[in-house]
Amino acid sequence: MNETMFELSDAVCPVCGRLKIWQVCLYDESLKKQQFSLLPVNPRCRKCGAEVEIRPGGRGGWITVLTGTCGSGKSSAAEAFARRGCLVIDGDCAIQTLRHRTGVKKYAWDALIEEICREIGIVSVFGREIVLSHIIMPEDLPRYLQCFRKLGLACRLILLKPAYDCAVERCRTRTCHTSVTPDEWIRYYYERLVFDQFVHVIDNAGMSVEETVQEIEELPFER
Repeated sequence: MNETMFELSDAVCPVCGRLKIWQVCLYDESLKKQQFSLLPVNPRCRKCGAEVEIRPGGRGGWITVLTGTCGSGKSSAAEAFARRGCLVIDGDCAIQTLRHRTGVKKYAWDALIEEICREIGIVSVFGREIVLSHIIMPEDLPRYLQCFRKLGLACRLILLKPAYDCAVERCRTRTCHTSVTPDEWIRYYYERLVFDQFVHVIDNAGMSVEETVQEIEELPFER
């Protein structure tokens, strides 16, 4: 990013005052709960550590959305995108940020959607290549599309859908969660994540993470 891009945002620390983007740490490792490398979005001042207020961006860019049932490979693919330099928002991480901001453990699904959209606006200030890894229900998709349009983000929507048995086996063997996801949860989302349009479906059973990411990267963005 160049100096002009730094000046386009409004980052304010309650202790140090107005900051430039390079003076802000976008992710908060102290809120991390899972074993994978993705971190919650919670901007903090690099000088004093205080939480920073960011005015959402709107300069445009690209967002890749990864949805799918538990065990579909969303987080693994998102981690690979992060290693390639993309800025990642993860649904489980957004829950940690929401709980931190509200001070309560329980949350409403609508509140989580609002939190994720808030984080998309913040992350768009820091870079133009964004990846969202989260279970997005078909009825909620219009709210996300509205968010993308407001921020000028071109998007590509990916439904990772391996065979049901493959998703179950992945949930039983993965190490990024301390508990095994119940089969009924996997089935619930597997059956309900059906989209009429906009979404590219990838059966990534038998594919490596890198092969999955490579296939995603060949897909076009749409506005």
